Amino acid sequence: MEKFDWSKVEFARTRWRSQVIPDALPILIRWAQEGEAHSYSDLAQELHDTFGHEIKPRKDLYGTVAGGVAQALQWLSDQWEEPIPPLHAIVINKATKHPGEGAITISPRYFAGKKLDTEEEKRAHLREAMEDVFTYPDWDRVARALGATMLTPATGAVLEVAADAPLPLPKVQDGGKPESDEHKALKAWVASHPEEFVDYGSFPAGTNEKVLSSGDRLDAHFDNGRHRLAVEVKASKCSEDELQRGVYQAVKYRAIVRAEQKAMRHVPNGEAVLVCTRAPNSETRALIRRLQVRFQQAPLEAEQA
Repeated sequence: MEKFDWSKVEFARTRWRSQVIPDALPILIRWAQEGEAHSYSDLAQELHDTFGHEIKPRKDLYGTVAGGVAQALQWLSDQWEEPIPPLHAIVINKATKHPGEGAITISPRYFAGKKLDTEEEKRAHLREAMEDVFTYPDWDRVARALGATMLTPATGAVLEVAADAPLPLPKVQDGGKPESDEHKALKAWVASHPEEFVDYGSFPAGTNEKVLSSGDRLDAHFDNGRHRLAVEVKASKCSEDELQRGVYQAVKYRAIVRAEQKAMRHVPNGEAVLVCTRAPNSETRALIRRLQVRFQQAPLEAEQA
């Protein structure tokens, strides 16, 4: 493979950009390994703190910096003949908490073949892209190919568990336990708060105990006629094994909802989310990211009847 030349990057054709874009790459890779999205202001500050670059007052200028990284990855994707997740998609607007639509147009290989006709479809594919960035195992290989120096992820990040390390399977209990009052209250809270799940669609109030074609029973279910969302809930007192079982349940429910949509000749865009009122530990976070499961933390008062 030919050696990468940063001068080939269209966005790097000013003196300032040619200096900061190569330095932005290792920062974005570190953020990807830490599993966190950041704003353009964060990128400006990090470029200053790590590499000494002057902070520009116009933070929109850093959109072209992220775009320059995207162009470099597009070049590498063409060289490898495989799509690389759009690293720039984890640089988000501070107000909206989402990447801009330019994140799509600047990465044609990754988004090729995806349906992008509506704003909802674009937003869904951008969410998926961010998850792919966080779970991509070869960022060190990307860094080497583009001549970037790897930065050490902050301690306490999801990569406390190595990306290629096996994760133990959760212990499976024999028989079911009686449903706790906290679990009942959390299920009811989830179904009555569709606004908490607007990232997955605009839903009316949900229902509890929806039965799927497989016979599985969902804790909560949302359906707006175009999108469906299955929700598995775990109360704060659950063990870490139980929370990890919830991760696998979310994988199953996502697959079943999409299978039902396919059977009905609907767009298979169903999603599943695991909801808990406490944060998972580092091992569970690693499992969530490796299996690309959506996780959402609810307020503790949600499980109080």
